[in-house]
Amino acid sequence: MQLCRSATMRNNYIKLVLVLLCLVSVVYSDTDPNDWTILKAFRDGLENPELLEWPATGDDPCGQSWKHVQCVGSRVSQIQVQNMSLKGSLPQNLNQLIMLNNLGLQRNQFSGPLPSFSGLSKLQYAYLDYNQFDSVPSDFFVGLESLQFLALDNNPFNATGWTFPMDLNVSSQLTNLSCMNCNLAGPLPDFLGSLFSLRNLKLSGNNLSGEIPLSFGVLPLQNLWLNDQKGGGLSGTIDVVATMESVSVLWLHGNQFTGKIPKSIGNLTHLKDLNLNSNRLVGLIPDSLKNMPLEHLDLNNNQLMGPIPEFKAAKASCTSNSFCQSTAGVPCAPEVMALLDFLDGLNFPPRLVSSWTGNDPCSVWMGVTCDSNKVHSIALPKYNLSGTLSPSVAKLGSLQQIKLGGNNLSGPVPTNWTSLTSLETLDLSNNNISPPFPRFPTTVKLVIDGNPLLAGGKPAPSPDNNPSSGSSNSPKPPSQTKGINSNPGDSVEPAKQKSKGSTLVAIVAPVASVAFAAILIIPLSIYYCKKRKDTSQAPTSLVIHPRDPSDSDNMVKIVVANNTNGSTSTLTGSGSASRNSSGIGESHVIEAGNLVISIQVLRNVTKNFCPENELGRGGFGVVYKGELDDGTKIAVKNGVWCD
Repeated sequence: MQLCRSATMRNNYIKLVLVLLCLVSVVYSDTDPNDWTILKAFRDGLENPELLEWPATGDDPCGQSWKHVQCVGSRVSQIQVQNMSLKGSLPQNLNQLIMLNNLGLQRNQFSGPLPSFSGLSKLQYAYLDYNQFDSVPSDFFVGLESLQFLALDNNPFNATGWTFPMDLNVSSQLTNLSCMNCNLAGPLPDFLGSLFSLRNLKLSGNNLSGEIPLSFGVLPLQNLWLNDQKGGGLSGTIDVVATMESVSVLWLHGNQFTGKIPKSIGNLTHLKDLNLNSNRLVGLIPDSLKNMPLEHLDLNNNQLMGPIPEFKAAKASCTSNSFCQSTAGVPCAPEVMALLDFLDGLNFPPRLVSSWTGNDPCSVWMGVTCDSNKVHSIALPKYNLSGTLSPSVAKLGSLQQIKLGGNNLSGPVPTNWTSLTSLETLDLSNNNISPPFPRFPTTVKLVIDGNPLLAGGKPAPSPDNNPSSGSSNSPKPPSQTKGINSNPGDSVEPAKQKSKGSTLVAIVAPVASVAFAAILIIPLSIYYCKKRKDTSQAPTSLVIHPRDPSDSDNMVKIVVANNTNGSTSTLTGSGSASRNSSGIGESHVIEAGNLVISIQVLRNVTKNFCPENELGRGGFGVVYKGELDDGTKIAVKNGVWCD
């Protein structure tokens, strides 16, 4: 009896141990019921679930160690089914696998909408590339704070285009973001520049547009792929990439980038592969790029100019550009380089870039004309040019005409332009040229009206090439009259001459307006000199005043003083007078720039200062009217010649 009781107790003890072991197995091995439900929905959504090799009757993926599934305790942490040719859709509650940290679905045939990943705070790796997902939900990126690697490549998301939402900004640990050929559209999000862990950004083959954000310049990127954008592509300059000091592979080909290759690109000491093919880059290839020991360099199909460098890159290609020579290392003609520097100052306008090709500016270069195979003229009026004027133009010693009126040029005129000894005409009218304006020889016809910044400006001090006149210290505005051949701020002082012991001192001051014609005569003159006997003697000194902007008639005002009797006369005209000579008697000529009037002409047009041509009288003389041969009406204030 005792033995039976002991055996029974022993059996009960064994059963209890087995029950406890079963309970422990249930607690530590059974899959979370909700996770199991989601995995079952995952399998049921497939057209070919047999490829998973999951047991048809199994209900414990974690306890039974299902293929392609890994767990932490009872919760699913990984699903790895990459490259298995699976077809079907994903369960839309996939984000309830809250312990999921690695999801590998790449290179299958999954279709339909992506489920939201909102709330998957443990997710670090998401490989969804090379499938057929057709949409991304608006809350997909919410709360992905642990995300390090996201691949969405080659999915036909949102056919009308989409972009990364600001929700991605919380993924501060993101190192790899790849979304090639995934229908991204619009500008690159600026906030991506705040993801300071980002090392690889691959967005090739989308519909991105606009410029590369400046914020990208501080990213520690190693690979930046922005190539082959559709619908026009990215634009603007590539200056920002020159600050990406960690970049190793830089693919910008197949876009619409413009401007020059930045000289500072040589600072990218880690760069090995640079592809700028099929853009609209212009200008000369910088020496810094020429000297980079790259593994691969592609500059094909741009508008690069100048000579072809001898690159240090192991493999370099630069076909289909606008180089002056076809052989690397052969320099351009000096005139070509001078004109390209001029073009550089104008920011390489496309109209000129497409025309100024080859090594002969005397062929068909737009706006350039030649004489004896030397550049004779640069004429580009109203070409919508902007930028500044290059000192290199001074190297074109044969240049006779520079006509750049009606553009939007700014900055000063280079002082070395005054060394162009053959220059006859400089037309910079209607621009935004700034002072100081250089002093050109009087043989140069200056046309500078319509430059508001030059009003009141003074030319740089320089000896006057006209021995009959000197430079005035007057701060009055420069002449705005077309054709007046004088430097801005210039005026011609009365010359001090000695004649039989007599001395003339001329001082100009304001005078009253004359009657009838409502012409305001600005200069007043006070003269101290002896009377002369011959009243027909020509005046010996002249003052030409710049136009007064407040004068509604926009008149040129001239005061003439006689060296004998101290008399004065004032000539006021509405334009430049034409050259004229009666051929009768002695004709004294008053010349200042393009304004040339002989004393005899003044007598003729006023009928020898007859009373019938009298306009009025002032305190310093009588004013007479007259009309030149070209129709220019004048008013002459005379105290000298009236017989």
